[in-house]
Amino acid sequence: MSIQRSDSAPRPTVFEHTTLGQRVLFGSGKAAEHLVAELDRLGATRPMIIAGEHEAELVRQVAERAQPALTWNDVVQHVPVELAERARDAAREADVDALVTVGGGSTTGLGKAIALMSGLPLLAVPTTYAGSEATSMWGMTEDRTKSTGLDPKVLPEAVIYDAELSRSLPVGLSVASGLNGLAHCVDSLWAPKADPINQAHALEGARALAIALRGIVKDPEDMHAREQALYGCYLSALSFASAGSGIHHKIAHVLGGTFNLPHAETHATVLPYVLAFNAPAVPELAGRLAAALGYEGTVAGGEARAANDALAALRKDLDAPRALSDVGFTEEDVTEAVERSLKAIPESNPVTPTTENLTVLLRAALQGENPSVVTAATGDASDSTESEEQCQREAQLTEQVLASFDESPDQRLAEVLRSVVTHAHAVVRETRLTEDEWNAAIKFLTDAGNITTDTRQEFVLLSDVLGISMQTIAVNNQAYEDATEATVFGPFFAQDAPRIDQGEDIAGGAPGQPCWVEGTVKDTDGNPVAGARIEVWEADDEGLYDVQHTDGRVYGRAWLESDNDGTFRFWGLTPTPYPIPHDGPVGKMLQSTGRSPYRAAHLHFMVSAPGQRTLVTHIFVEGDPQLEAGDSVFGVKDSLIKTFETHDANEPTTDGRRLDESWASTRFDVVLAPEDV
Repeated sequence: MSIQRSDSAPRPTVFEHTTLGQRVLFGSGKAAEHLVAELDRLGATRPMIIAGEHEAELVRQVAERAQPALTWNDVVQHVPVELAERARDAAREADVDALVTVGGGSTTGLGKAIALMSGLPLLAVPTTYAGSEATSMWGMTEDRTKSTGLDPKVLPEAVIYDAELSRSLPVGLSVASGLNGLAHCVDSLWAPKADPINQAHALEGARALAIALRGIVKDPEDMHAREQALYGCYLSALSFASAGSGIHHKIAHVLGGTFNLPHAETHATVLPYVLAFNAPAVPELAGRLAAALGYEGTVAGGEARAANDALAALRKDLDAPRALSDVGFTEEDVTEAVERSLKAIPESNPVTPTTENLTVLLRAALQGENPSVVTAATGDASDSTESEEQCQREAQLTEQVLASFDESPDQRLAEVLRSVVTHAHAVVRETRLTEDEWNAAIKFLTDAGNITTDTRQEFVLLSDVLGISMQTIAVNNQAYEDATEATVFGPFFAQDAPRIDQGEDIAGGAPGQPCWVEGTVKDTDGNPVAGARIEVWEADDEGLYDVQHTDGRVYGRAWLESDNDGTFRFWGLTPTPYPIPHDGPVGKMLQSTGRSPYRAAHLHFMVSAPGQRTLVTHIFVEGDPQLEAGDSVFGVKDSLIKTFETHDANEPTTDGRRLDESWASTRFDVVLAPEDV
């Protein structure tokens, strides 16, 4: 790794650092033993154990050796005040003499709230990587407002880390929780009381978490990685406890307390946007963070970019949460979130927050845009006032266009257009698109329109190769029980295909190996669907569909109906790989980007029946090399890959024929989802 910067050590300065007094016990498989020992050390005989249902086994082990006076499992994120008061009253009635939390940040938060109100000592057994257990910060929510504070009463007397307790934590939640810990590290670099000591803790915590989370994603059973994650999350919390709450946590507390967004996922999503917001103003810290996250390359002069790239690479490896819209945040929430955040962000933040730049930040996080759009909106610390004014002009133009749809009589159309404008403007801003480049894009679209005919749809091809078709299908065909998965429609379907009876041939004399296809159509309750309309179409072995010819020939397509028992059967051609039409603008785009135009071998189906969701799909040929090389329109799904068995010439066919050439056979059983799901 080649990390080059002129000054990588903390600058000597005047500071006051407080290290919180707390016992920390590490040991996989040792949680129950350590917890009982700590209760004995405190002289506690009537503990209240606060734990979720997933921690039942540890609670049972502890109960066998230290009978709790009360077990509490009503835990809610962001700790509503009324819940904390109810739990405190229960602890008082049970004459509790110590509090024990077993769980994630919400569980620890409730324990802290009870400790704040009652003064009872607290022991924490974390099962996630939240880090709350190592701080004296408490937080409670009332009237959609999350209040936080510092009080030594809420600092756990001891923290017991046991990686075995995180073994069952799903990978997705492990990632979100670990990135929450990483957010503590990043925020601690510039929080109000940041100093060289907590910055050192933060950077080591970031290094440990980056390594650990990659390890957990690679192998969820890797206990060394899970131990490393606990080590990293403790350091992150230790640094955060000393440095205080910075811009990231102030925004996240607003999003959680006011809009009830999930804690870990919110932190994980907002983190890259806050880093993009602040990093240009603190290049030295950004360079050190880039190194901690494993950035490989030369940092000098590009510290902010290196830090952002290092975090982006980590998030890509982890398949991290990307958009606040995925967890319930909406465009309508942005204005209130900005107003509340502005009141909370400390003055010490490296970049002065404004209504304009926070709006850009939250809108980018809402949609999951590239975080660089945030950097463009805030401007580098060395930028001139003119640059800041330019960013404001660009943002104001977007606002003007969005406002133009306010009076639209078609609100759904307005909603879609607002989203299109928001994303399109963001692309122009973040890539700094030139006028020549945009004119080239307009020419590309014009060429696509000019080449489109009744039998060639270039815009469908464009939608397919950009994955937009498959994304639309994913949104509109959500998984339902064991219903067959949908995939792209393609540009070569034709109305008025000939009708055939069961067992007849759709090939129509086209060249290719004969293939027998059979299967059933059922609903998700397992009942046969009689009279289902089954449209099938495919290319010949030269890779051409009939509509690609100009002589009006019809082959490789037909429709038939399922029998009373849901069965269907027909002869067709064994599918072969073929290139999509690539003599037009879409083909030139693929060539320019080094992409292949080839599609994996497939046979199209569209199956419809009253009361059932229409299924558009196709099946693929197991063993086709193009499956490994990649399908140009991203249509392949594992469940749609079928075995096509090859038979020798003169081997009797399924329907009793004898052919003088080899033939194939396959089976495709279709399951239709109900129409109303």
